[in-house]
Amino acid sequence: MKARVWLLLLLPLLAVACSSKRIDVPSLDPRDVAAKALEEYDANKDGFLDAKELDRCPGLKTALLRFDKDKDGRFSRSELEEYFTLWVESKTGLQQVVCRVSLDNRPLIGATVVLDPEAFMGGNVKPAKGVTDSNGEARFQLDGAPQPGCNLGIYRVRITKTDGGKEVVPARYNTNTQLGIEVSSWLRGRTVFSLQSRS
Repeated sequence: MKARVWLLLLLPLLAVACSSKRIDVPSLDPRDVAAKALEEYDANKDGFLDAKELDRCPGLKTALLRFDKDKDGRFSRSELEEYFTLWVESKTGLQQVVCRVSLDNRPLIGATVVLDPEAFMGGNVKPAKGVTDSNGEARFQLDGAPQPGCNLGIYRVRITKTDGGKEVVPARYNTNTQLGIEVSSWLRGRTVFSLQSRS
């Protein structure tokens, strides 16, 4: 009897503890996100995002081969909406992400890797950050989150490391980054960023 009473007293506390660790799924309107992506990157205003236009959005370009349903080499508005709808339907608050970073074919140790959401994602998808270990691997976490992981989204990747106060990573990987990543519940494994000191 005593054990049952204690259990009844503990259950509300356990529920609060568990709920405090729950990460809410960011609110996302697939139609709105698709419209904003087209507005930002559809340079010729033909209603599509082709491979050349997606060079300016490398994270989204990585998804083109998988979600170009009619195989015409570009994203239509409906394809984008379907793609973003999958994120909403997955109901994923956090997705664990690991990346491996090398510079000139050597693991880049102690580098800060920041994932900045593309502007078209809206304000609910949050940035995430990680620091590379002795293998050049970084695991990402949202600021203040109780466990590692990222929101689903399309991100710009910025990689920095200073040595004696001097930045050792070229600007094309940070302030003028050309790197991007897609964080989705259906992707697994490590993303590899092979950086070069010289272009």
